[in-house]
Amino acid sequence: MDNREIGCIINHIACECSFFQIECQIMFNVCKQRSSHSTTMAVLESVEKYSWGMKAVIVLVAFAMSYGQFWLVIQLYDDNPLALCLAMLKGIPNKTELSSVFENCSKPLTYLFEKMVDLTKCMLDFEILPVQYTGIDYEATALMKTQIHLSSYWVMRSAVACTSQITSTIYEQVHKNSVSSVWELWSLAHRISCIHYHLKKEFDSFQLKIEKKIKMNLIHLLGEVHDDNQKVLSSLFALKKDFPLKSGSSKDKVGVDVLRNKEVILFISRPDISLEKILFILQQLQYDSWRENRAYDIVWVPIAKVIPWSHREKNIFIISRVVAMVPTI
Repeated sequence: MDNREIGCIINHIACECSFFQIECQIMFNVCKQRSSHSTTMAVLESVEKYSWGMKAVIVLVAFAMSYGQFWLVIQLYDDNPLALCLAMLKGIPNKTELSSVFENCSKPLTYLFEKMVDLTKCMLDFEILPVQYTGIDYEATALMKTQIHLSSYWVMRSAVACTSQITSTIYEQVHKNSVSSVWELWSLAHRISCIHYHLKKEFDSFQLKIEKKIKMNLIHLLGEVHDDNQKVLSSLFALKKDFPLKSGSSKDKVGVDVLRNKEVILFISRPDISLEKILFILQQLQYDSWRENRAYDIVWVPIAKVIPWSHREKNIFIISRVVAMVPTI
């Protein structure tokens, strides 16, 4: 899952969940000096309706907002009166004092956050796997989900620990336990890194099994005679998305059901195929359709050599799609 997809997910859940509320809840429990486990369990109750991957995303965003707002105040309070007032209200020291206070924990905080993001991405990748279509062994699926639950818990607990560290080190300027606090952050970073390594290994193995089963299912499907095209098209395009196609005329996302009882031609090419070739192929297909008195629906399936697409491939594909006006996967 790339950063753009994660951004779309965040925008979607932002309408229903207040990151600020989660941030305040974490800060409240930290200030009450409750244990990291108790705080994590309290946060889990607040986000219980979301998937385990989404739980981790919500808490990560809440922590990132808090951390980012803090540093924004630090960067601006020399020149901005409002930032200076906020710094005074929160008891944030000046930059010189802050540098000495924050010197030991900044590196483990940054490293830990990077590992938390990597682990969360892996969880999200697992959650969009088309497990329901492949008949993977139930026990293997249940075991993988258990690992996802544990991973999500440790991401949230690490976010709580980071918040606690920032609160005690910066706002209270606590120095006496700095060694143990820094050690806790490095320890969590190591734990998260190990969890991510094993989860990624399991995920890759899981994905390989799914791909093999999908391949066998497709071979079996293509060797049969079907009453309509829905089963084949769903297996090809709709394993992960309910609306995998984009209409060439309306630009709306549509499902494979719009192609029901129609003859479909799959136009498979590179994204940066020249517009002249596209128009030539479309003209030839239209001529064949008129000559044989048959109507075709064309689905363009662009396949790039590498992911993500290059800037050139994106631009050419967008222009060609607008001109050609064919449904696109």
